[in-house]
Amino acid sequence: MKILAMDIATNTGIAIGESGCNPDAWSVDLGKGRSEDARFSKALVTTHQLIEEHQPDFIAIEAVVGGPKTSHFLVGLVSCVRGCAFNRGVDVQPYSIGAIRKHFLGKHLTAKHFPGMTPAASKAAIKGQVMLRCNVLGWKPQDDDAADAMALWDYAQAMQGVQVAPQGGLFNAAR
Repeated sequence: MKILAMDIATNTGIAIGESGCNPDAWSVDLGKGRSEDARFSKALVTTHQLIEEHQPDFIAIEAVVGGPKTSHFLVGLVSCVRGCAFNRGVDVQPYSIGAIRKHFLGKHLTAKHFPGMTPAASKAAIKGQVMLRCNVLGWKPQDDDAADAMALWDYAQAMQGVQVAPQGGLFNAAR
């Protein structure tokens, strides 16, 4: 099963790969500093191109966090991806950031786990942990947005029932 994972934001992380294999990952700038309409358009074009080129079986996205601080712009970007995928006949499955982090890092890290840090510094620390985990798995993301997409991709394949052999550490001698 080929999974396309998109960590959607102005700088969108993308991971693509067959279940049980290592994903390829990169990030795409949807137009930082440009109008929202231009970024929505870029999200549509990018999604269309990814589906056309990679023919994924489904697309995993990070679910938008609700509540009074919801980014309506982010909701719009996610809507562009979902609408484009629907038009191309590809299912989209949103997953919560908490479930993704718990699966990938063993704990749903939040700013509360980094007392004394600013919100920006705690966000960077969490992204650093995701990058570190990717590197442990032998994956080499180009940036933290690509790493977030790899974490999402890994979670999505687990939700599809794919188990990946552990890399390094405790069980190497048993092989």
